[in-house]
Amino acid sequence: MLVYNIGISAVQANQAALQAISNNIANASTEGYHRQRVKLAQSSPIVQNHLQFGTGVNVSSIQRMVNSAADSALTLNLSQSAESQVRLETAQAIEGLLTPASGSLTDAVGTFFSNVEKLASSPTDGTLRREVVSAAQMVAQQVTSLNASLDQLQRQQAASIQETVDQVNQLTGQISALNQQIKLAQVSGVEPNTLMDQRDQLVQNLGKLVDISPGSFTSSDGTMVAAGGWLVISEHPQQLSVIQGDNGTLQIQIGSRGPVVPASGQLAGLLASHNEMLPEIRDALQTWSSAFISGVNSVQATGLNLSGPAAFINGFNSVSDPNVPLAQANTVLPVQPGTLYISVTNAATGERKTHEVSIDPAQDSLQDVVARMGTLPNVSAGLTTTGQVRLMAEAGFLIDFAGRPDSVIDTSSIAGSAVPVLSGAYQGDQGGNWTFTADSTGQVGATEGLKVRVTNTGTGELIAVLNVGAGYMANQPIEVAGGLSVRFNAGTLQIGDTFQSSAVADPDSSGFLNALGIGGVFQTADFRSVTVESSIVKDPGLLAASRTGNVADASQLNRIVQFRTAPVLSAGTESIEARLANLASSTGSTVNFYQAQSDHLQSQYDQIRNQQDAVSGVDPNEELMAMLQFQRAFQANARFIATINDSLDDLLGIIR
Repeated sequence: MLVYNIGISAVQANQAALQAISNNIANASTEGYHRQRVKLAQSSPIVQNHLQFGTGVNVSSIQRMVNSAADSALTLNLSQSAESQVRLETAQAIEGLLTPASGSLTDAVGTFFSNVEKLASSPTDGTLRREVVSAAQMVAQQVTSLNASLDQLQRQQAASIQETVDQVNQLTGQISALNQQIKLAQVSGVEPNTLMDQRDQLVQNLGKLVDISPGSFTSSDGTMVAAGGWLVISEHPQQLSVIQGDNGTLQIQIGSRGPVVPASGQLAGLLASHNEMLPEIRDALQTWSSAFISGVNSVQATGLNLSGPAAFINGFNSVSDPNVPLAQANTVLPVQPGTLYISVTNAATGERKTHEVSIDPAQDSLQDVVARMGTLPNVSAGLTTTGQVRLMAEAGFLIDFAGRPDSVIDTSSIAGSAVPVLSGAYQGDQGGNWTFTADSTGQVGATEGLKVRVTNTGTGELIAVLNVGAGYMANQPIEVAGGLSVRFNAGTLQIGDTFQSSAVADPDSSGFLNALGIGGVFQTADFRSVTVESSIVKDPGLLAASRTGNVADASQLNRIVQFRTAPVLSAGTESIEARLANLASSTGSTVNFYQAQSDHLQSQYDQIRNQQDAVSGVDPNEELMAMLQFQRAFQANARFIATINDSLDDLLGIIR
């Protein structure tokens, strides 16, 4: 009977609705579940006696409640949050390494400069010298430790990149498999709501790793586009792989195509951290180390220690090929066109001769420069078996790079009997060749107005006018300029008497000593692993304090003290210590930026999740209200069927 069938259809429909509600409540806390709603539709009517009668109700579908816009926005938010979190964690790790706390690189550098300043006030003090060496060792240890920590961070991130790529490949495989199952179910006329929920959850998990195109959420066939448009996920998965790129960077490929550049997600954050953030801070640290070490080493190499000149000097660094021009030899520091001054001293007589060695890195190989050194009187030069420079003085002679003037002056152009002697070392900024000329004739220390004019040989610029007549005490040094002095004995000078000497401002304007690691405090082949020269550790007396050889002279130590505040970095705008402080400060700013970004994305996530839950989420109270509605409808229709059944029983009883 029609009315009986109508009642049964209603009972079945309400039963289906109650089952859907029960499933909603059961999955109220299930991650990725979308609320389901039974969609009811009228059954096809019948016509009797020109009248149309309803035939009941059908369950037309079980509908997933989906807010595609919210799902897309949520996945994008999770992707951006994951990238931001990786960047934040990397910046925090770097900040921890650079924080200027006790025992940090900043602390060690400050202690080093302070100890040098103390030593400058008493350059022969053995205890103060040991403290300087100890502070130098701490700086070397901190530089080495920082670079090792950055390397460890980068290795960890490389492992995380590979792990993340493996997770992406696993998820894309699972999504592709679900796409196949969903398509088969749809072809069979089955609504695969559970399968689609599972796929959406996998897609959300994938979105944390790589970005997913918003258009993927409205795709009719379930095809998804991810990883900056490179990764297409349909029924057949694509596989990502990690390869080593140039300069140690890591790249992602699909087959032979790439590099794949995710727009966001954990993988994007890891790639940026591994390929950009860490190399950038390492390069900044290496630039700082290069400036600090070369600055200190150049002072040490061109100075004199308590023992004075040495019998032999070895370099620490080698080059890739000693026979190619130095500009192409991959030196640790670049060699510039310039001059290296090498002084050779007779240990018995104290007579000193300073020689100039011109260096042109575009033309000269290391072998060329070494051969040129070897031609100097009483000097032998060569390379060790491992390619380091080795300089040796002949027996009875000593060598140094302090650039002091010759102890014996060429007096062939002096007709008088006075003998000039130069002493000290030029400490000025602009050196050169100087010409000394007597402007009248007379007796040194007696003749009124007897003067010697000092001019720059090349430019004619007047350097000084020296009174050597009445009022001058013979054999007393007169400072010419910049710490360089001259004295005359009690002889005579004739007008026009002349002699020349070099005022050496920079004993190594080529940077050759630094590039080859000759005579410095710190030894390093790459500014990442640094040690203090072992002989200085054993004997702190080898620290160079002067350029004159006078044990009370602390001019070289004072140069290091001045170097502390010199603007040698960032195009002449930052000092050594200021650069370290700015590195820590900029890293702290980066941490604050990504922390603020993460907080903003979290707030955005909460808003989007509320929008999503408003459509897809399960509210138990709302479900209970719907359950009561369908339960009453079920009871009413069951009562209706029972009534029809009773009526039929009565009718059959009457008929009997």
